[in-house]
Amino acid sequence: MRNHPGNRPYREQTVAPPGDLEWREEGGSWIFRGTCPVCAHETEKELFDLVPGTVTKGLPWGRKQPEVRRERTIDCECAITHRGAEERNGCGAGWKVRLPDEALS
Repeated sequence: MRNHPGNRPYREQTVAPPGDLEWREEGGSWIFRGTCPVCAHETEKELFDLVPGTVTKGLPWGRKQPEVRRERTIDCECAITHRGAEERNGCGAGWKVRLPDEALS
């Protein structure tokens, strides 16, 4: 098991998103789930700031509504503490995701 990717030490890096990345709406927030492409552990991230009504809508006399960022960074948050991670979970990998249109409506 020495060469299993899960044995990798913690290292911050940007990688391509997992091939099995999926997302779902649950209770007003969005859950992103997949297998980390670096350590091969399952990881899940909940984005709370997409809950409808949490973005300031502005005043009726012309203040613009702030634009919601379509691209976000999801970090590996697997339940494993990798070597060198101190007390953090995850291997340090992160990847960019583009929010589904449904998340912005």
